[in-house]
Amino acid sequence: MKQASHTPAFRSLLTFCVCTGVLVVVVARGKAVEPLVGKTEVDRQRNAALLSEYDYRQYPVAITGYNGQDLQRVGFFRWQPAIRTRVGSRGSYKAGMTQLPGGKLVLAACRDNYEEDSVKRAFLIDVYESSDEGLTWQKIGRSPLFGKEPSLANLPDGTLVLSVQEFGPGATRETLPISRSTDGGRTWETFNLEGGSYPRNLIVEPDGTLLMVRGGDSGAVRERVYAHLELGRSQDGGKTWQFSEGVIDWNPQHFGEVGSIRLRDGRLLAVLRTRLPGAPVQDSHGFGVMMITQSTDDGRHWSKPEIMTSAAEVHLYLTELTDGRILATYSSYHLPFGVFAIVSSDGGRTWDRENPIQLALSARNHVGWPVTLQLAGGDLITAYALTAYVQQPPDLTVTEVVRWRLP
Repeated sequence: MKQASHTPAFRSLLTFCVCTGVLVVVVARGKAVEPLVGKTEVDRQRNAALLSEYDYRQYPVAITGYNGQDLQRVGFFRWQPAIRTRVGSRGSYKAGMTQLPGGKLVLAACRDNYEEDSVKRAFLIDVYESSDEGLTWQKIGRSPLFGKEPSLANLPDGTLVLSVQEFGPGATRETLPISRSTDGGRTWETFNLEGGSYPRNLIVEPDGTLLMVRGGDSGAVRERVYAHLELGRSQDGGKTWQFSEGVIDWNPQHFGEVGSIRLRDGRLLAVLRTRLPGAPVQDSHGFGVMMITQSTDDGRHWSKPEIMTSAAEVHLYLTELTDGRILATYSSYHLPFGVFAIVSSDGGRTWDRENPIQLALSARNHVGWPVTLQLAGGDLITAYALTAYVQQPPDLTVTEVVRWRLP
């Protein structure tokens, strides 16, 4: 893919700037040439020259390792101690995590059981608990669900609620499985909701009501346009749901993997995964970005989304901290592959993208789905998946947690 941005014709190109001006899409004669990053036009031209010969179609899910990177800079690292432990055995992958009222942590991790049960691409969900804030983990059971992208929440009475993207034998992805456990994750009962669009997480409201925010058109067709948000509320712990529409001030565009949070000031924030406008390859991995929107009327209307991350930065999870700051934990599908976090000190309006926090590194792009909780003493704990064994198949991935603190 030949990049024209470093030729004299560059000055006649239309540049569409998003977010803070760090990310642009260059358009020549009505056709997108390549998404670029850089603070200045000179930086963007220099980055374009370095990326000029990439044909993204030749790379799995369009990931070269350099998508979304500003190569016109260097980084200065400051290390601090952390505690990192592994959950379960090799082969575990993405996980949901929550903390029960008594302090016990529960984690639900998916596992590809192709080798185990000779069922092609069937993802089991193993359940673990920790009584020492993540220092050690014990497997306590297995959910009856087959799926990926798990979310795990707990109600004030200790009931666990688990949702997954349906992914297993006979899965149509036209329903959303919801499982409940009243014994800490050892046994489960399952309900199926119409619509296959899955939430990044579930919100537990102060009165115990469950709130789900997901892509509005919940059909199984992946390329269907998702115009607005769908809000689901359950007053019986996830057994039954009532749905309403949340209207976004936005032209219809495909999005999904909606993460949401209710802030202490009452606002709702939601982050949406979509494709970078004008990307040369229509793939939401190498050219996936996260957009952020807010609602001040309990989800009925949402502000115009703004691009929050660079290309190939996805799986964003929001955590409001006790000091009022908001933490955004996300996966990096560009080098260095891994899990990172950024902080907002003004209620999610702006983010400190110049000082990302590196939480974990992966040997390749099979990484992510981080979930961060704040423990009683102020420590943060982040669960995530990564590739740890590149040359030792078949079980290449692991689930881990890291305990850490913000400065």
